[in-house]
Amino acid sequence: MQIRSFRFWIAPFIILICFAGAAVDAGDEKVLPAFGRDTVLVWKIQNMDYSAGFVVRIAQFLPDRYMEWENELSQGTVFMPGSDIEDANGYNNSSLFKSGSDTRGNRSTTLWLSRKIFRDLKANKKAKCLINETAGLFTYTGDDTLTVEVNRVSQILPVMKVMDDRKEERWFLDQEDNPLMLSHRVRKFSQTLTSITTDKSNTLRWIKGRKLENPPR
Repeated sequence: MQIRSFRFWIAPFIILICFAGAAVDAGDEKVLPAFGRDTVLVWKIQNMDYSAGFVVRIAQFLPDRYMEWENELSQGTVFMPGSDIEDANGYNNSSLFKSGSDTRGNRSTTLWLSRKIFRDLKANKKAKCLINETAGLFTYTGDDTLTVEVNRVSQILPVMKVMDDRKEERWFLDQEDNPLMLSHRVRKFSQTLTSITTDKSNTLRWIKGRKLENPPR
């Protein structure tokens, strides 16, 4: 009787522990460390037999976004004012990445959706916007997940899948305050985020000194 009573009382606690563990695991899939100065993002670019890396280092994440980038051949900086991060109606793939130049967004963002476009996609499953400076349409096509190395540990991130009217597919982080482009695919080209690092300091190489102390306005 004592053994049966013990089992009767312990069973609910085991169930509760299992549910708690599952809740923690589910939470781990969606929570990312906050982005800020020295955050480093790395994408892998693949185009047929060609493979390369693309690195972004953040100098300021909010309220404006200021970052430096580099690949195997070139480097530069991009500044996106907070007004664009909130309300821009444009998204660019590459026009802001000019070798050796400091570029500024003009009613458009890159690598991140604006909050406006993100909200339109969530609410209406579609968003009319300028895509690479040409009128276009983003269409929400579903949810998915992508495994990315976050501070050297694999983490499952929630994805919002988007297709444009030119049949280019993009996956964005399903997070309104950080709708980061995780993947871009068109024909045999792909650009996929492989790692996020937020726990290192002094990662910036090009935005230093006066550039860091007096970012664009």
